Amino acid sequence: MATELITWGEKYCLGLDEIDEQHQALVDIINRIWQSIILRSDKQAIFSLIAELEKYTLAHFAAEETLMRITDYPRFEKHKQEHQDFVGRVLEEKKQALASGELSLDLMYFLRDWLVEHILGSDKHYADYMNKNKSKSGSLIGRLFRRFFCAADL
Repeated sequence: MATELITWGEKYCLGLDEIDEQHQALVDIINRIWQSIILRSDKQAIFSLIAELEKYTLAHFAAEETLMRITDYPRFEKHKQEHQDFVGRVLEEKKQALASGELSLDLMYFLRDWLVEHILGSDKHYADYMNKNKSKSGSLIGRLFRRFFCAADL
């Protein structure tokens, strides 16, 4: 099996089980894209994984942002902007990749660096806030994610 681009570890756990599971799933998708590139898989298969990453990420961000609004997270706008910047970069890279037929390794390094820094920085901050306000968030995270993920199929 090819090397992982990101190795999941306890340092990435935020204490919000459903968010941690979603982050692990994002790491898994990124690693599958990386492995497909290393193994020189069919380009259509790689682009299919990119589409999966897009769909999953959008649902994850929507659930996080809804939860932040519900719990009156004070850094919501800044966090939301980080999500928008990420989505914009991925869309731009995807557009270039579709035009050239090649996926940039810069995208893979961006995905790795951004996700790790975002989890350990911005997400850690909101997780600390959520953990202090657990009664507001409860198991709402998973319900929100499922709602947005299933809606992405429409």
